[in-house]
Amino acid sequence: MISVYRYGMVNKRLLSFLLCWAFILVPSAVVWAQCVATPNSGANFRVFDVATKQEVQALCVGRQVRLKDASGRQLDPAQVYYQKTAAIVCSGFQDTSTFYTPTAAGSITISQNTQNPQPNSSGLIFARTFPVKATPPPTFDLVACSAGLVQITVTDQTYDQYTVTIGGQVVQPNPRPNAPVTYTTNGATSVTLTGSYNSPTLCTNNLTKTFTPLPAPQRPTIQRLTVQTGGNALFQFGPLQTQYQYSLQVNDAAVGGFRTVATIDPASTSYTLANATLPGCYRLLLRDACQTSAPLPSLTEVCSVTLTATSLEARNRLTWVTSQQGTVEITRNGQPLVQLPAGTRQYEDTAVTCGVAYTYRISATAGGSTSVSNESAVTTTSSLAPAAPRLTASFNLLNQVELTAEVPRSSSGGQLTYLRNGAALRTTTSRTLRDSTLTLPQALCYTARFQDACGNRSSESAAVCPVVLSASSANAEGTLVRLSWSALRGPDPAAPVTYRVLVLSANNAVLSSISAGAALSLPALAPLLNQQDQQVLRYRVEATGGGLASPSYSNVATVARAVKLFVPTAFTPNGDGLNDVLELRGRYLDNFRFVVIDRNGQEVFRATTRSQTWDGRIGTTAPVPGAYVWRFEANDQAGQHVVQQGTVTILR
Repeated sequence: MISVYRYGMVNKRLLSFLLCWAFILVPSAVVWAQCVATPNSGANFRVFDVATKQEVQALCVGRQVRLKDASGRQLDPAQVYYQKTAAIVCSGFQDTSTFYTPTAAGSITISQNTQNPQPNSSGLIFARTFPVKATPPPTFDLVACSAGLVQITVTDQTYDQYTVTIGGQVVQPNPRPNAPVTYTTNGATSVTLTGSYNSPTLCTNNLTKTFTPLPAPQRPTIQRLTVQTGGNALFQFGPLQTQYQYSLQVNDAAVGGFRTVATIDPASTSYTLANATLPGCYRLLLRDACQTSAPLPSLTEVCSVTLTATSLEARNRLTWVTSQQGTVEITRNGQPLVQLPAGTRQYEDTAVTCGVAYTYRISATAGGSTSVSNESAVTTTSSLAPAAPRLTASFNLLNQVELTAEVPRSSSGGQLTYLRNGAALRTTTSRTLRDSTLTLPQALCYTARFQDACGNRSSESAAVCPVVLSASSANAEGTLVRLSWSALRGPDPAAPVTYRVLVLSANNAVLSSISAGAALSLPALAPLLNQQDQQVLRYRVEATGGGLASPSYSNVATVARAVKLFVPTAFTPNGDGLNDVLELRGRYLDNFRFVVIDRNGQEVFRATTRSQTWDGRIGTTAPVPGAYVWRFEANDQAGQHVVQQGTVTILR
């Protein structure tokens, strides 16, 4: 039977002195002994850390130690044995190595077997039990925060305490597991975490991690806030920094400050918030991984604009609610309408048409941010009668009266009814009308009334009467012309009127003009020299005044002079130089046909211009004396068909 005796004291490691019969393997002998307590035997050994040469009372996994006899006796190292087991052993000693590296945490008992100094005695066994501490690299999470800051969260559970080294300096405070701590980096880009134990021990390890410092945070900007149909709000941002986190917040009086309504992806440039708080003031909050409450840096608010449009008697009133600062711009139907100073909250649009729908939007811009209101549509209504139109009348060169009606700008829709001499002529939306159904000469006066898109009807306009011109020959030869015309009546009947007679060419170019002052006739007007060959004389009157911004013209009046043809009764084609040919003479011989027929009914001569003459020959045959019949047909400048006929005799 083997007896083992262990002795211990408070605050000291267990020392066991055993004297026993044991199986001891030595180079030359095997000894069996009975185990008995030998507290005064002097057996002992100490443990030293190989790397530091320090004596240790605890061992570390993976860290080599050396075992050194401390009995004070002169022992043969070849006969000093050690075993490393879970408990004290008294037999089986074979290892004389004094170096040992623990491989697992827990505890280890080292038993020493040495020679007994007493003659013929069994060997001495001495044992010590050591704690073995684990030394893995400590684990931790490292997050780069804003510029110059990092956050460390220890995830390790092995060690009793931890220290942080940044840039070669140990920084405070010391972290605890699962409790994030933020440190200033002072430009460093790596962090080392070291784990150690509270008891005196060399068991420690560390882990270094590197990080990329974040750029300095920039103030996030909501560049544009647009209120959409249905109560949604569209937010458009300036470039966001992907290294940071962003929250969209609204100022909420119920919570006494801002509350988060959405998390914004930093890679996005816009975000649509459904069922937005309207009206409301919003901001974009920037946070880094280290900060959970304080925004970085200071923020700018953008407040929504809520617009309402109503119609009030042919004008549209716009009112809006907002806390947004800055100048105000109003658009109508997508086009800029007006800019207003900051703080304006109402505007009336008077340049609108009754019955027409308009869509408005308000935008306010300040500090690089623009807030755009909802679209507000309104149809202009009114029960007020529109102003009477202003009418002008003038003949064109085709003797058609062209009417132009001006209506107030606010009545740009609707329709006009034009009247001639009190009778309705036409109802149309057009502001111009050409009267081509009139008969001249007659007195002509026109009026117009306007009905707007809301059904309100104006009074009738002031009557306007264009000049009606009459022309006739003052003598039988047509060498004098008599002109008379009616007075112009313009939009302003009290305004004076002056007249000027325009003399026209056949293609209506103005050849000359004659001032007539306020007179309404020219009793004896001689044709111009360059009118001598013009069968139809053409005249027009230009009237100015009467409240007109530009002249009004009369109809084109004409005097058609008769075509004159002279054919001799005989001619003598005998070569004496006198009356040798038949030639045509007269006035206004422009478009004609002249033929000569012999007694057999055969055509012997044809002319279409006055330069063509007949010498009496038929082909190459000499003239044959006798009577010949001629016929003249022409279409004159007045469009009349003229026919004349007679005889001419060839004499010897």
